[in-house]
Amino acid sequence: MNVQIILGQMLMLFAMMLIGYVIWKKNWLDESAYQKLSRIVVNIFNPVLVIYGVAGKSSAGNTGLLLQNLGFVALYFVILWAMSYAIPAIVRPTYGEKNLYRFMTMFANVGFMGIPVITGIYGTDSMIYIVFYMLAYNLLIYTYGINLAGKAGAIQRQERGEEHTGDKVSFSWKRMLNAGVIASVAAILIFIFQIPLPNMVVGFCDYIGNATIPLSMLLIGASIAKVNLKAIFSTGRIYLFTLLRMVVLPIIVTLLLKNMIPVNEMIFGVFILQMSMPVGSIVALMAKENGADETCCTNGIVLTTLLSLITIPVVCIFL
Repeated sequence: MNVQIILGQMLMLFAMMLIGYVIWKKNWLDESAYQKLSRIVVNIFNPVLVIYGVAGKSSAGNTGLLLQNLGFVALYFVILWAMSYAIPAIVRPTYGEKNLYRFMTMFANVGFMGIPVITGIYGTDSMIYIVFYMLAYNLLIYTYGINLAGKAGAIQRQERGEEHTGDKVSFSWKRMLNAGVIASVAAILIFIFQIPLPNMVVGFCDYIGNATIPLSMLLIGASIAKVNLKAIFSTGRIYLFTLLRMVVLPIIVTLLLKNMIPVNEMIFGVFILQMSMPVGSIVALMAKENGADETCCTNGIVLTTLLSLITIPVVCIFL
């Protein structure tokens, strides 16, 4: 894999993030506009990009590849589940933050960051493989993820001597059936059953999809601008977490599995790149909803996102 191409792709994405950072600092984007634009990207632009990624793609001869990909999706979450116990044991966070570190270990930014990075490297042909990660991610985060956030909130409220005044966030089919899940299911059905889409629909998805990546990066840049970077960069525990989660883990998995079994290069690349993604932004939101102090999650999200400019190309050297 050409690391220069990957580094160039990462630099381009970070340039977009820098624009978002500047826009926020100049007050051209306020909190209300940020929330609304984020909702538009998550519920309209990103799902449309998922559909466009499979439009016109042939499923002929791809059954074996799809099965390979499903196996790697399952392996991906099994590995991260196991590491969600191992990494906190090494990092040694406080008792109240332990479940939050498990949460951050397990749930990376497979969509908002995963889509632009992976499609930038492998093209839109990789989208059908990405959507399976997104589907599994949503199923797990609104079940197992909520459970971790709830435990963290309960422990931290107890440590602070506070009584819980809100309702515990629990499983909800309404939350599960979001635009991302619906688009992922639709994309899989379109691909497998070769459902033809009118040229006008494909063209529409093309135009909307092309706007998704820059808007996503602008929002990530704005979210970074909202936090105290000095406080984040002075937290040593987050550095160790970032090193283990985004460098050591994907490199070890690559070295162990790369030559063990014959596998399609793109499918294995998607698997490793998803494992190299920074912490997902939804982690901090869920922690806050459940009464936990989301500061360590926010620190993890920002630092892993910023350092991914370096860590992702480093991991790709071993692919």
